[in-house]
Amino acid sequence: MRRLPLAAFWFLYLGGMGVFLPYAGLYLKEALGFSSSQVGLVLAAVPAAGMAAQPLWGRLADRTGSRRGVLAGLAAASALSMVLLTRFDGFTAVLFGTVLFACFHTAVIPLATATSLGALGPRGFGGVRVWGTLGFLACVTAFPGLSALAGFEPPLTAVFPFVAALSAASVVAALSSPVVPGLLERSPPGDGWRLLRHRPVAHLLPFVFLFHAFIQGPIYLFPLYVASRGGDAATVSRMWLLMLVLEIPLMTLVGTAQRLVGARGMISIGLLAECIRWTTCALTADLRVVAAVQVLHGVGVVGMFIGAPLYLEEVAPARLRATGQTWVAMAGAGAGAIVSNVVGAWAMDHVAVEAPYAAAGMATLILALLLWRWLPDPRPPVEAA
Repeated sequence: MRRLPLAAFWFLYLGGMGVFLPYAGLYLKEALGFSSSQVGLVLAAVPAAGMAAQPLWGRLADRTGSRRGVLAGLAAASALSMVLLTRFDGFTAVLFGTVLFACFHTAVIPLATATSLGALGPRGFGGVRVWGTLGFLACVTAFPGLSALAGFEPPLTAVFPFVAALSAASVVAALSSPVVPGLLERSPPGDGWRLLRHRPVAHLLPFVFLFHAFIQGPIYLFPLYVASRGGDAATVSRMWLLMLVLEIPLMTLVGTAQRLVGARGMISIGLLAECIRWTTCALTADLRVVAAVQVLHGVGVVGMFIGAPLYLEEVAPARLRATGQTWVAMAGAGAGAIVSNVVGAWAMDHVAVEAPYAAAGMATLILALLLWRWLPDPRPPVEAA
């Protein structure tokens, strides 16, 4: 019973992201008539606003000891801001609403990670996190049909209402999640800054920034890459299904992987998988070959996107797990993603379509070779924090 509410939360909240991430840009462009530049600015506002907001919510959760309550509050605020966005249609208003949404939404996943790890530990984490992947997959495939069935015309106008409904439902799941002693510890003032000076954490954050700075752009710009090879939206959709095929079973094995190779081993394997994936994309124009290597996406996600939070969990005390996880998100999905998308898009336009993919392949190989020297053996930072 301890796992059920957390599994439901991941399914519902990431289900909402399965609607927002693939379809929000299309809604802004096709339903509201925004230019490509305006769409880019609105979507870029999400990680930009998140960089400022994420650490504040992490500190609030750790200072109060109410990690479950803060998580539920963030999900509720995300839902309300989505409701507000349904009322806006002008560029300035939508940009403001998106920034407001991002101030809450971007802290939800790191807080959910901290809460799930605190309640279940690494061995139980993958079993609930996999439901997030299943929710994302279910909603990204079902949304077009469900929106038409619900009477939205055009169907894309259902994007924000669907995200709001799923986020609101996740609040109930968050409030039903288990309360365990590790989630109630409070950190004293200034504790977070002392954690930042702990060597493993100080080394982890720039490492996370670097691998996100090279791989986020290739992921987000992937539809443009596929189009340059003669593919279309249906091709991209099929490749996304291939990406998730391996991620689902691997996510259930997170605890086993952490026990066998450790968090550093998981990150290393993820980097090597991304190296093979993106190097292949840089070297071939055959979409059949490109599709075949997309199954490595699951290895990369579980290795890097789960391995980094697990490493943080190994080196941060329980009273600072929310603070640490929001820092990891800020460094990677925040700063790293912004740099990667801006530089990657520029490289596509001014160097070559393959340029971001060649750079990602080289960078992930170098980072994999440096990892064991860069990230020290995990040690609980009791003295440092």
